[in-house]
Amino acid sequence: MLIDTSITVAYRCSSCGSFEFFSVSVFKLLYSDYSLACRCGKSCITMKREGGNSFLIRIPCIGCDNEHTYLFTKKSILFGEPVVFNCPETGIQTCFIGRDEAVCDKIDDLEKEFDKLLDTYGYESYFKNTRVMIDTLNRIHDIALCGSIICECGDADIDLVLLSDCILLRCGRCGGSARIPAAKTSDLKKTLAVSQILMSRGAFRYRGGLLTGQSGNKLGK
Repeated sequence: MLIDTSITVAYRCSSCGSFEFFSVSVFKLLYSDYSLACRCGKSCITMKREGGNSFLIRIPCIGCDNEHTYLFTKKSILFGEPVVFNCPETGIQTCFIGRDEAVCDKIDDLEKEFDKLLDTYGYESYFKNTRVMIDTLNRIHDIALCGSIICECGDADIDLVLLSDCILLRCGRCGGSARIPAAKTSDLKKTLAVSQILMSRGAFRYRGGLLTGQSGNKLGK
């Protein structure tokens, strides 16, 4: 009986933001470490055996710009649904490990969700970086669900305007606003690190991982 011990690792690069796919032999992983680099050459993940049939994976995270370490077992990646690793700070899915078909199905599901969002907004060729824009929009939506988009005037009537390279939030009462850049992967990484958005009439800019207004107000943890 021929038993296939190969698995697929799909990793979202912390630098360029694209998914990179690797074929890994579980048998070889039992006896040697793996270092899997993105084609851009700016990030890599490492995998090694930890004890009996368990493995450690270290993933540089696009969500919070830190490196996370996860533990998984041989059984979990060879049978059933793929193992999905999420950033503990932002919730963004950074890595999938499992049988090739199952991992590809997971990525396809993500792409379908992405396509639905494109159809909803009708901006396929409008954004400078469509994937960064959609991921930024999702993060802002999560912040809004937590009640953490706040205007200095206290009003909750917030309008959202999608521009080619940014998202503009405006208060319907006082006109206060916040501009969220969404043209580059570095823009997305900064937005993923934000847990609160405070709007005012001042101009906003990124500084030191926080979104700061002229009046000294900050968007951050």
